[in-house]
Amino acid sequence: MTLSNIWLALLLLSLCVSSSIYLLRSEGARHALNRLRLVSLSDMLATWTFPAAILLPVPLAASIVVIASFFQWPVRNFDGKATLYRYVYSQSAVVISIWAAHAIIARPDPYLLDLILAALAYMFVGAAMVALAIASAGSFRDMITFIKSSNQKNELITVGIGTAVVLLWNAHVPLIWLSLPTVIAIQRLALRAESSRKLEAAPAPIMTEKVWGTIAREVVRACTTASIIRVDTDDPAAARSIAEMQAGCDAIGAVGDSGLVVLLADCPGPNAESLALRLRSALTGAKVSAHVAVAAKPRDGQLLEDLLAVTEAELITRDAASRSARSFRPEA
Repeated sequence: MTLSNIWLALLLLSLCVSSSIYLLRSEGARHALNRLRLVSLSDMLATWTFPAAILLPVPLAASIVVIASFFQWPVRNFDGKATLYRYVYSQSAVVISIWAAHAIIARPDPYLLDLILAALAYMFVGAAMVALAIASAGSFRDMITFIKSSNQKNELITVGIGTAVVLLWNAHVPLIWLSLPTVIAIQRLALRAESSRKLEAAPAPIMTEKVWGTIAREVVRACTTASIIRVDTDDPAAARSIAEMQAGCDAIGAVGDSGLVVLLADCPGPNAESLALRLRSALTGAKVSAHVAVAAKPRDGQLLEDLLAVTEAELITRDAASRSARSFRPEA
């Protein structure tokens, strides 16, 4: 075991851990507010465990899987319903997949065909192990569902990125770290699509101010861009108008004595302004008298408290202007 192998193992492990921490902190909050299960999407750790199988000795590659598993378990068990023994079995299947992929490679600098064969072995052995476990429990219908699920497509994309990581390493190109933002971008798109499908069937309910604030605080802190929309009414027609405008990442909450607030994760200020304009038009059409205010990160602040303060000030200003306009009387 050389120093170069140890350095590469630490690099791949750090990428695995970083991916797990990101998914838990950022996307976990989004799933909590939308009542979705985090484990419905692939963790994509094969982006780095597959290169470990090709570039490192099997014991060292297996150690990466074991250590990364401790950081991935909170992600898998986000809703508290995951079964530990199943998780252990699935991680054992990953170790066996690593052994199968490593056995395909007969040279230290493999050809592209070798990598393709190793990738197929990695995917097939892992899927076969999980399918066999499901079948052994007598759940043949679940086994068929697993085989047909989008997990196989996600695994193909993940191992494809892992193959690119191997090629970059063998070509001595120091760009392996780019695999992490690539994986994050794919996860964002997949999570947003999953949220959109489920929210179309069941719009999010209006949360209490405390629950909304707890979730929104974490989402705003984790996201690079985020926005909130405040409405100074709790009219049911306003709530319906907001629910109809949801784009898959919204949470509606009560705020103050009689107001509503909407969280828009990954939504920059201009997009939130456009949504607010549509909301004002919808409220006018529903004959609801209300003011709408918008604040966005990072334009108006970095924390939820900053955004709430900006919208509060805007609502007060709009209300004062409205009162002045109503009290104005032209001279005879």
